[in-house]
Amino acid sequence: MWALVLAALPACVDEEVLAGIEPSRATAIAVTPSSATLSSLGETATFRAQITDQNGVSFPGTVTWSSSDPAVFTVASGVVTAVANGSGTLTASYESISGTASVMVQQMPAAVAVASGGGQEGVPGHALAESVVVRVEDAGGSPVEGVTVTFSAAEGHGEADPGMAVTDSEGLAATSWTLGSEAGVQTLTASVADGVTADINAAVGEIEPASDTARYRVTFNATWSATTHPTDFPSGAHFSPLIGAVHNESVSFWADSAIASPGIEQMAETGGTGLLTREIRAAIPDNALSVINGRGIGSPASTTTSEIVVTLDHPLITLVTMIAPSPDWFVGVAGQSLQNEFGQWMDELTVVLYPYDSGTDDGSSYRSSNADSSPKQPIRSLRGVSPFSDEQIGTYTFTRIDIGGSR
Repeated sequence: MWALVLAALPACVDEEVLAGIEPSRATAIAVTPSSATLSSLGETATFRAQITDQNGVSFPGTVTWSSSDPAVFTVASGVVTAVANGSGTLTASYESISGTASVMVQQMPAAVAVASGGGQEGVPGHALAESVVVRVEDAGGSPVEGVTVTFSAAEGHGEADPGMAVTDSEGLAATSWTLGSEAGVQTLTASVADGVTADINAAVGEIEPASDTARYRVTFNATWSATTHPTDFPSGAHFSPLIGAVHNESVSFWADSAIASPGIEQMAETGGTGLLTREIRAAIPDNALSVINGRGIGSPASTTTSEIVVTLDHPLITLVTMIAPSPDWFVGVAGQSLQNEFGQWMDELTVVLYPYDSGTDDGSSYRSSNADSSPKQPIRSLRGVSPFSDEQIGTYTFTRIDIGGSR
């Protein structure tokens, strides 16, 4: 009799139903993280969605992602990209169920750039002919509106009017600078919150010519840590030995948006310095003056390179180090001049460092296995791109150590 009943049932009836077991069905979607705040336009954040059944067990399925306001942020395959300031809801949907997370885009100032009015020559005690205009930018280089910029002159270097100005829709703020009575180079500093500043220089009277050479020490202060970059921060975090060059404008060893040389590729992927050293030596003596070497360090930590000599013919510094462990990530400066706009050697210069991808390995996490990029991609900034945050990786500080000499 039971055989007849079973034979009469539709063939599509699930065996779990016949056994009295409720079939697994999707009942919930959890989106992680539950929220994200993006501080620059173009910054991305990656979300994940997990579907579970009525028993809390993972359920197979592909979700559809959507943004409540694509004018604020877009989403593709769980990757959110900031478009404009504002907030909205990210939704992951599967059949009739969904899960959500909140997304806020709030630009934060990351840089102040001199837009115009720098490098002017003026008369002591008089206002410069042109206004000083600065541009406040976020980590992606987009203008930030509504930010208060404070203009303050160094002691004896006059005053700015107004002393504070709010940036417009193009991120611009302007002031008039009345110079002090001192001859030489005078400095006005434009600053915003969190210590983001830019110096504007003006020449007053006769400027002493720069000496033929200058000597500097370089301090690398590594700040990369689980506090500044909490996403999957690796154990054994460190930086490879520093490698770089003193050179002129006729040669470039790396640049943002350029394809990495074999030397930069080796440095960024393994921390090796041999190939880049050979590339630099090939440019000596015409376009490069010397190779710069420094030790590798853990992070956070600090190291100082004792002496670097620059000349009027070779005033530029390139200096890089691998972020380790990583697939092909590094920090550094490329063609950084140690002269101001009047050709004088700077007494001190601090450069804030952010991560770069050399474009030679497709890995997306600190410990990704080797996966050579084919073809190679352009070098690009990873600031604000997971696993990195908007926080700096560290700083290079170049300090002149022959101040007593002619400048």
